[in-house]
Amino acid sequence: MTFQSYDVRWLQRALKTLGHYPGQIDGISGPKTRAAIVEFKQGQGLWAREYVGPITLARLRDAVDEKPARRFGRDTAPEPPWMVEIGKVMGLHEVRDNAVLKAWLASDGSTLGDPIRWPWCGDGAITALELALPNESLPPSIESNPYWARNFADYGIRCGKMYGAVASFTRGKGGHVGFAIGYDPVRCRFLIRGCNQSDSVRDSWLAASRLIDLRWPKSWPASHQRPLPIMDASGAILSTNEA
Repeated sequence: MTFQSYDVRWLQRALKTLGHYPGQIDGISGPKTRAAIVEFKQGQGLWAREYVGPITLARLRDAVDEKPARRFGRDTAPEPPWMVEIGKVMGLHEVRDNAVLKAWLASDGSTLGDPIRWPWCGDGAITALELALPNESLPPSIESNPYWARNFADYGIRCGKMYGAVASFTRGKGGHVGFAIGYDPVRCRFLIRGCNQSDSVRDSWLAASRLIDLRWPKSWPASHQRPLPIMDASGAILSTNEA
C-alpha cells in the first residue's frame, strides 16, 4: 500500500492532550479535527495544511510521549486511505496550483489532462482511490471511462451514509463525484470532499436530492465503516454547479 494511515481516535486524543482539539473523541476527521491539525503544524513550523503525513505523526508521538494504538484494534478508527490520499491536495486550486495538481492527477498512471481545461472531479476521485487501493477491481464502466462522474455509481458495493463513501451526484446532463464526510438530515444535504468544487479540492454542501448512489470499495473492510457525522448546514452555501 502507498498510503500513510492512522488511528483517528489516537490523533484526536493526542491533539486534545496538547490543547489543540476541543471536540469529542469520535474517530471522525471533521472540521474541528482538521483545524487542530493545522494549529499543531503551525506550532511545529510545518506547512500548515490539513494533511497528516509521517512527519506530523512522528511530531505528535514525540509531543505526547505515547505509543500509537494498535492499528486496527478494538478502539481504533483508521482513516479511509483514499481520504488520506485526497487530503494531500486539500485546498489546491486548478489555476494557482496547476502544476502540483497535474502531477498528482497523473500519479496513478493516467490523467484526463489539464484541470483548467477539463472537468476533473472524476479524475481526482479515481486518482485518490487507485493510489490508496491499487488492488481494487473496477467495473467495466469505470475501466472504459474513469472520468465520467456518473460511472462511480457502479464502483465497489452499495453502502449507507458512511464516512468516506464514494458519492455520485447528478449535475445537469452530467454528474459529480466526491467523498461523503457529513450529513445534515434537517436540510437533506451532504458535505462532500472532492475535486473541481469551486475549481479547488475542498469541502462543499450538495443537496441530497441530487444523490445517485453511495459506494464503498470492495477491498477495504466494511468493519471500518463509520456513520456520517451529523452536521448543521444552516448558513452554508449550497453548491449547485461544481464545474
